[in-house]
Amino acid sequence: MQPNNQFTDVEALQKALYEQRRENEKLEKINAALMYRMEEGGFNHHSYRAFEHSVQLSEKVSQKTEELQSVLQKLEQSNAELVRAHEETHKVKQRLHDAIESTNQAMVLLDRLGGIIFFNRHFETVWDDLSITPKIGDNYYDITQAAKHSGVVRRVLPADVEGRMIYQLSNRRWYQLTNRPTQEGGNVILFNDITEVKLLESNRYEQVIKEKNKLLQSLIDNIDVGILLIDKEGGIAFWNNTFLTQSNVPQHVLVNSKNIYALQNNRHWSGLNLNPVGPSTQIIHEQLVVERNITTLPEGNTLCTFTNVTSQHHYAETLKQNESWIRMITDNVPALIAYIGTDKKFQYTNKGYRDWYGVSEQDINDMPMDRSHLKEVYPNLIQYLRRVNQGEVVSFQSKEKNAHGDVGFLQKVYLPHFNESGDITGHFVLATDVSQQVESQLQLKAAKDQLESNVEKRTRELNHANIALQEAIDSKSKFLAAISHDLMQPLSAAILFNETLKDQVDSSSSPIVAALDNSLSDLHGLIRTLIETSKLDAGVLQPDKQQENVLPLLKQLAEEFTHISKDYSVDFRYRLKEAFVVTDVNLLSRILRNLLINAMKYGANGKVLLAARKVNENLEISIYDQGVGISEDDQKVIFKEFSRLENDFNYSYSLGLGLYIVDKMSKLLEHDIRVRSKEGVGACFTVTIPITEVGDTSQEQDYLYTLEPSLPDYVLDKHIWHIDNDANMRIAMQTLFANWDMEVDTFSGFEQCSAVNNGSFDECDMLIVDYHLDEEETGLDIAKRVRKIAPSMPIMICTANHSKALANELEGTDIQLLHKPVNSAVLRAALVSSLNG
Repeated sequence: MQPNNQFTDVEALQKALYEQRRENEKLEKINAALMYRMEEGGFNHHSYRAFEHSVQLSEKVSQKTEELQSVLQKLEQSNAELVRAHEETHKVKQRLHDAIESTNQAMVLLDRLGGIIFFNRHFETVWDDLSITPKIGDNYYDITQAAKHSGVVRRVLPADVEGRMIYQLSNRRWYQLTNRPTQEGGNVILFNDITEVKLLESNRYEQVIKEKNKLLQSLIDNIDVGILLIDKEGGIAFWNNTFLTQSNVPQHVLVNSKNIYALQNNRHWSGLNLNPVGPSTQIIHEQLVVERNITTLPEGNTLCTFTNVTSQHHYAETLKQNESWIRMITDNVPALIAYIGTDKKFQYTNKGYRDWYGVSEQDINDMPMDRSHLKEVYPNLIQYLRRVNQGEVVSFQSKEKNAHGDVGFLQKVYLPHFNESGDITGHFVLATDVSQQVESQLQLKAAKDQLESNVEKRTRELNHANIALQEAIDSKSKFLAAISHDLMQPLSAAILFNETLKDQVDSSSSPIVAALDNSLSDLHGLIRTLIETSKLDAGVLQPDKQQENVLPLLKQLAEEFTHISKDYSVDFRYRLKEAFVVTDVNLLSRILRNLLINAMKYGANGKVLLAARKVNENLEISIYDQGVGISEDDQKVIFKEFSRLENDFNYSYSLGLGLYIVDKMSKLLEHDIRVRSKEGVGACFTVTIPITEVGDTSQEQDYLYTLEPSLPDYVLDKHIWHIDNDANMRIAMQTLFANWDMEVDTFSGFEQCSAVNNGSFDECDMLIVDYHLDEEETGLDIAKRVRKIAPSMPIMICTANHSKALANELEGTDIQLLHKPVNSAVLRAALVSSLNG
């Protein structure tokens, strides 16, 4: 039985006992009265009845007495049970009290209004030495509110998802409060001391922050950006190692500086500009150029960052220098040069063009042709503009007025300019004043029949005029050095067109065609030279060195320069050696080509030898010539930029960069290069390359290769197919092969080729294909597809792509690779090699 139920039963029994006692006392009084009346009044009928009634009452009294005795027995049992229950309750209460006191948590029991009903000794300990002494009956919420106002409770952290709040007291103890409601509507609040947990958490947090700060400091110290933080009073709050290096100030000086103004007055200060105004780029010295960024933060501090942009600055300066070279070239050639967009507005003119017409650069730029100095002759130019806008190279003579108002004759060439998509974006204008030539030709024609004796004189005058024209055309090629390597595609077409013209023009135009041939060749060399010089100076050209067999490269050079030597009347010989070396074949090829072309130029009418031999563990590739030689003084400067020697073999188009590029590239490849020479005898340039592996068989050739002037019959009988997305290249190839009496079919892509020939390649003896075609189609893709149809088909890829990746793709195949621009001699040799046998 529960204690509450026991109390209820006892109270009910006591109440019943009280009622029974009152009833018994009443019956006893009635019984006594009846007995008295019987004794005093005699016995009568009424008395008898009263007696009878008393007897009945007596029986009831006895019955009630028995019931009372039963109730008393039950009461005694209930009292005994109540005593036992009270003892059990006391024991439970004592155990609960002992448990509450023994726990390390502080506990307080509140009624529904927040009054304190009970608390353990730990609850008192919470408030020790804090001027708070809680008592039974105090309101708990009033105590905590006063503690917060007085600062005893320093911090209160928000409750978590379970409703537990955290207090930090002024004695630096931390308590977690857990609130539990009671059945009577009150609350039990437990104070759990979590001070040690907080300390451990704080230590871990501080350790994590310390590690993160260390990593952050290491990161900041190792980035290539100087960082300085200045507080609002001008004090130095933070810096990194990069800033120390940039400022040139020792660390102890920076630490001991009172403020930034004292630091700037230090004798070690590099001169970094901390003023937020002024140019963002600052040149500290030749090896340090920084990009400044001075920012004022919201709290008043100033953040200064200094980004090292030295390499970018040097690259920009190199570009400016190259631009200056290009402008110098174009402004000093005797040719008239201009560029006109498809909107027929002038976009560029050189100094020679502006001087001839007497116009300023400001007046002519962005001026439409029909409103410019050409407005009088514009109707005559419309037909040529229409043709050049259709992709045709147009050459014509125009009668115009110069700056002095004199009528002159200009030999003009309109060259279309194609973008990467093959669309025409404008055209170049190359013009030469041929007034004297025209006048000479007219006078010669008028006097031809009458003054036979003057023919020779007039012819000499015409020859002098042609020489002047050739010099002007040579000068024009320097302007084209300003155009990037994107000109390789149209340049290749131009070279092939000119090769075709050689056998089709009359004798009077042959000198012009020959001069144009030289100019195109020089243009190719100048473009390659300027681009390579810019890349070398800017440091963006990096070698892709791999283990290579050098013999295929040497054979290719030997075959190529066997043809080229005929133009220089050089007796060219070679002795080749197979060897495996670690090199970049493209860069090594450029080095050897430059040395060979120099040998051809300066060894004209003599002998040139290309020799490769093994010396100890190295391969030495030497190029000998029987030219004018180089003096000892000149040998010290020939590898310097723009170095040109004074001798009878100087070429007007040379910029003196050939050997400079050779020296730069050999240093990149870590290949030693040396020169031996004697004036009047000749020169020898030797490139030394360490050998990594020697094949099982070595070949050594030493003979004079002689190329027949015409193609052999087994080549002339072949049917060539040519695929190129450039219309000019297709026209040039058709014209060139027709000039050789060979049959060639040209196509813009594989789909057109397959459609025209119903997918059959039976009529094709050799396929020549460009690499970059339309719709992301490549010549290598076409070669692979053709090989599935015709496995033994000779295939040649002709491209302006000089990347190592393409050469690697073709390695191990019998597909021949030619780089644009390609001239007829190289193409002729490639045909003979591919179709031989």
